Amino acid sequence: MASLMGIPRPSRIVRALPLLRKHSSGSSEGGGRSVHRNDWVRSAPATTVRSALQQVLMGPVIRSQVRVHTHDVEALDRLGTAAVLVANHSSHLDAPVILEALGARRRRRVAIAAAADYFFDVWWRAAPSGLVIGTYPLERRGGRGANPSAQLLADGWSLVIFAEGGRSYTGEMRPFKKGAAYLALEAGVPVVPIALRGTFEAMPPKRNWPVPGRPDVHVTFGEPLHGRQGEKAGDFTARIEEAVAKLLANS
Repeated sequence: MASLMGIPRPSRIVRALPLLRKHSSGSSEGGGRSVHRNDWVRSAPATTVRSALQQVLMGPVIRSQVRVHTHDVEALDRLGTAAVLVANHSSHLDAPVILEALGARRRRRVAIAAAADYFFDVWWRAAPSGLVIGTYPLERRGGRGANPSAQLLADGWSLVIFAEGGRSYTGEMRPFKKGAAYLALEAGVPVVPIALRGTFEAMPPKRNWPVPGRPDVHVTFGEPLHGRQGEKAGDFTARIEEAVAKLLANS
């Protein structure tokens, strides 16, 4: 649902939305590909609009399609700082389900990392996914230029990052990449492991809408992990991956 459950191409409304087209002016990042930045969605007015949309639109839709069971989210209340939330990833449901599990207060300053080469290649994906879900562009291929992840953390935003680098097409967790651990170490913020169970079955790849019957999905939050003195990103990544795997095994 980071794809908004399959947004259709709005070919007939482009002329009706000049404001969105103006704000989503493309910039070249990562090998010359056009990336539509959406920094405006984290302005105070847009954040207020997003909170309302999540409360009256996204939440009711999610709850009408799946049963979300949240476990140990209270661990976040003890942080008192921004954090990198790292979860396994196998469905477009993953991002909105995490937001639903966080609740209105905790998700207000949470940004979702989304693939720059897919969600931000055209404005009509970049704008609505940012305004409703809170996505920002993450280069999966390590493009050069300013790092929006580091800037968001510095500005006090927590980030949801799917460390596998993309969805699993089998439902099994894949090896984690080092980017999330590197960000947390550089920013000096904790990592919160999250296990998502049931989203693959509820809305596997190739589907644009959840399966019928309101299947159960479970979102389990682990205890925050902190980088150790002198720890390398690869070693921290291994600890994060192990924590998510343990949460999955016990969820």
